[in-house]
Amino acid sequence: MRKKYFRLLPLILLFLLLPGCRQEQNEKEAGYKIYYVDADGIRLQEDSYVPKAKTFEEIMDELAGQLADPPSEYVSVLKDGVKIKGYTRGIDALRIDFSKEYYSLTNIEEVLLRAAVVKTFSQIPGVMKVMITVGGQQLVDTDGQAVAAMDADDFINTKGGGINSYQNAVLSLYFVSRQTGRLERETRFLHYSSNMVLENVVAEQLIKGPDSKELRPVFVDTVKVLGVQVQDGVCTIDLDQAVNTEPPEDAIDAETALYALVNSICDTCDEVSGVRIRINGVGNVLFRDKVSLDHVFEMNLENTAKNSNVTDNTKEEPSSSDDGEDAKEE
Repeated sequence: MRKKYFRLLPLILLFLLLPGCRQEQNEKEAGYKIYYVDADGIRLQEDSYVPKAKTFEEIMDELAGQLADPPSEYVSVLKDGVKIKGYTRGIDALRIDFSKEYYSLTNIEEVLLRAAVVKTFSQIPGVMKVMITVGGQQLVDTDGQAVAAMDADDFINTKGGGINSYQNAVLSLYFVSRQTGRLERETRFLHYSSNMVLENVVAEQLIKGPDSKELRPVFVDTVKVLGVQVQDGVCTIDLDQAVNTEPPEDAIDAETALYALVNSICDTCDEVSGVRIRINGVGNVLFRDKVSLDHVFEMNLENTAKNSNVTDNTKEEPSSSDDGEDAKEE
């Protein structure tokens, strides 16, 4: 009887180990995470992918192809004709060269591309850091400083909306004075993730409502920002139908509420001189059945209270930082 038991013991151990083996195999089959941009263009999203290639060069080509061809629900980080022109493998670093169109990207598009590329390609065995070059020259930031090689730890929480590069902002938010019924500016200091569009941050903070009890909100807090785009100094912001719902207090003039949004964006965002508003993607509609949205609105302080702090010069330039070390290449 004991002999039969010892004969069965290896089989028993084998069955006990099989689940662990299957788990390890499944982890290997999980493969890589490819990073794309969400439909709003404000944060990274990841998608699992198992490469068919085996060699380093084949994996590079396959991952690059995936970056350029995202699933239908996502958008590629390679925008406006930006292409990967080549790459060079070093001791523990990978140098990726992009076409000159790279420098035509907006700040937010560039940061998202940088994060997606580093996080995607640093998964390749042996690649610890990624250095970006453009037209064969090392990438430089807005101050003309060379951007050092980066690793995946330089970018955190990309799926949820944050990377390890934050900007300091001073927001000029316009709300309605309970005393005068006119617009007053409330200054708000905050840090926001570099993969968030500042205009989107302004709109969301305005929807959140004022900090001061002396001011009234202009929107209900259920309003959703569906999308934001800035081009040639004009910010196009798409809001859902809830923007037409007035807050549950005394009625606010529709034009006053509209210019609370316009003034907040124009006063905070240096690159914006006008705002185009859409509701559920449609621009040729009336805001709260009174104000036509079929044109671009510019900042207007006529309905601003005289004691508003609109002349307060506390505004500072948002800043960002990226730390890293030089790549080591052969």
